[in-house]
Amino acid sequence: HGSAVGGCIVDGSVANREVGGVVTGWKFRLDNLSYRGVWLSTIEGLTVKLDGEEIPHDHMMIELKGVKYPLSTLEGHTEVFWDAKEECNVIIYCIGGLSKGTHRIEATILKRGDFGHSYGEGVQGYEDAREFHTPSVMTSDIEVTI
Repeated sequence: HGSAVGGCIVDGSVANREVGGVVTGWKFRLDNLSYRGVWLSTIEGLTVKLDGEEIPHDHMMIELKGVKYPLSTLEGHTEVFWDAKEECNVIIYCIGGLSKGTHRIEATILKRGDFGHSYGEGVQGYEDAREFHTPSVMTSDIEVTI
């Protein structure tokens, strides 16, 4: 379990991804920045930019416990717990991967607080509790050389 630098991207984790001798994209590890872990369904959004250009969501997957999840399905995975010490990979599909040289990678995670409540349920008495309705934002902005 590496340390996150400048936010949620784990130091030293950015690398090209090879399948059958072909570079099919690149990947990096995320730190969930929670000492107790998080439910995958509480992640409301993940934005990744490479050299200032946003990666389309349909070109990315989250990999946790060896299972890949499209970003569009995260809110439905209320059964998947991302333990504080588990690695979570972000896989970006892009033939050829990252070119040689220096790249700036930015990652932004929008995470809803859980506190044992599901969004839209059990809100009686919590109508004004902003932490249930406003996601927290975690960001990383790093430079890597391939």
